Amino acid sequence: MEIQDIVSQVKEDITNFKKDNHNWIIIIRWATATWKSKLSVMIWDFFDIEIISADSRQIFKYMNIGTDKVSDDILKKIHHHQINIVNPDERYTAWQRKDDTEKLIQKIFKKKKIPLIVWWTWLYIDTIYKNFSMPSCPPDHKLRKKLEDKEIKKPWILYKELMEIDTQEANKLHPNSIRYIIRALEIYHKTWKTKTQSYLQSDVKRPTLMIWLRREKEDTNHRINIRIKEMIKNWLIDEVRWLLKKWYWSQLQSMQWIGYKETIEYLNWNYDLEKLEETLKRNTHYLAKKQRTWFRRYIAEAKQIPKKNVTYKLYKL
Repeated sequence: MEIQDIVSQVKEDITNFKKDNHNWIIIIRWATATWKSKLSVMIWDFFDIEIISADSRQIFKYMNIGTDKVSDDILKKIHHHQINIVNPDERYTAWQRKDDTEKLIQKIFKKKKIPLIVWWTWLYIDTIYKNFSMPSCPPDHKLRKKLEDKEIKKPWILYKELMEIDTQEANKLHPNSIRYIIRALEIYHKTWKTKTQSYLQSDVKRPTLMIWLRREKEDTNHRINIRIKEMIKNWLIDEVRWLLKKWYWSQLQSMQWIGYKETIEYLNWNYDLEKLEETLKRNTHYLAKKQRTWFRRYIAEAKQIPKKNVTYKLYKL
């Protein structure tokens, strides 16, 4: 199905939903390369909306090509929130995201507009969709460094500790998912509650139109391949080189994302240009696969236990 056909269906569904609800929101989600941003921009032509990004990478300034941000022209034309708000070496927690997003939604309501939340990062979406209660637990960098050093001396020790403290959370993670394991341990050491105890779901706070976009694997991977070529052509390498010159070190979490870590390897002479492209394709295909797995779970959950206050719409591209 073409994007124009999807827009027509979405337009009709939003119009119908709008008739019966007040102070409501739209959420658009699915995996990478499924026209989420394009659809949100096209919806803007028909409805009085403001867009809230729920992407974990586009919050960072200067990281434009590797995060596939919308163009500056679109950002000037359409009010986007949660884009370009922190530097690449700064932290921005899920708790901060939830708090800021709630404030943004209220501001948009006061303008008599519709908040449209878009992107795939499941935790950021779930702070609204599943209405998680979340601990006010700012990063403790000394504790994190202590845990990191402990893991270096004895690999997987942190995973074993988490398994003893919070088995339910540990079962969601791979022992090599160090960043997430450290965050779960940090929450426990700072609040004396496990992450499972802290992240509790509540009823959805407001009427929500949940839009899912589904694209077949082969089509998604084809679009990813085209996007990778365009990123390299459109100065991804120069963007990463500039970031490194500005002292945004390769060890930063933001610089370890797909697109950036591979390009750093290229700049360190570990890849040639052909291998850079192929590695980017392979890693992004794998990311898309993980995203599809996550979202299939959400669809199954919605069918089995649909949430009150949520209307679900699935569109196949």
